[in-house]
Amino acid sequence: MARLRLARRRGVGSMDYKLFRSESPGDAFITQLQAFCGLDGVQRDALAVWFESTSDFDTYTPEVPQVILASTLLPDQFRKVAAPIRFILDAWQQHSLEIADIERDLLLCGLSAEEIQLVTGFLERLAPLKKRVWIDGLEGTAQVVGLPTIDDANIVWDARAVFGGLTYYYFPRDANDATYKQCLGVTCMAIMELLVSDSNGSKERLAIQMNEATFKMFLRAMNRADEQLASLKALIRPMTVEQQGSKG
Repeated sequence: MARLRLARRRGVGSMDYKLFRSESPGDAFITQLQAFCGLDGVQRDALAVWFESTSDFDTYTPEVPQVILASTLLPDQFRKVAAPIRFILDAWQQHSLEIADIERDLLLCGLSAEEIQLVTGFLERLAPLKKRVWIDGLEGTAQVVGLPTIDDANIVWDARAVFGGLTYYYFPRDANDATYKQCLGVTCMAIMELLVSDSNGSKERLAIQMNEATFKMFLRAMNRADEQLASLKALIRPMTVEQQGSKG
């Protein structure tokens, strides 16, 4: 540790980091680590239980994990402190690091000896998970490259008025037809909004509409596709990333 303090005083370039490779950590990462160090023991244990029990290490899903809801961690606080731990676990596996390498980088980040001990002690508990975290990150990357990916989807129902004529007319003889003023009733239309983005971060919004019959046909297609997915996964289960990650 004394050597590390000496290296820090002399000034160390960003290339000397083991976790970050080509660049030094940003202020946001250091702030997140400090927030983790500010947790109490019960909160850190709840965070560890989430890492140990989840199969999806994405902290930004809309649903907050039950183990976190049952703790004193707030949703935003959970996401903030889980992010640097996930990053370190990923880099630990990817770069075949030792705990000493991580301790060194944490010191270069400006953490105190007590804070470093908190972080590395937590990491040692989660060491058996680092391969799963690494594979989960690779799977996430594979799922967003190639084609735009849906980020969000919303469906709203519109009770659309049906009139006796259109607002625009093509032929002069229709100009005096007064039925266009008459509201004859309403019809139900589903409007589906899709928000998509590609791997470069370009975003696009797409909205389509369906009548009730088409909406029900769409639901049937989704249900049948879900059944096909179950059949496919039963066939290829030994090859799935989830199965590979469970091997440690």
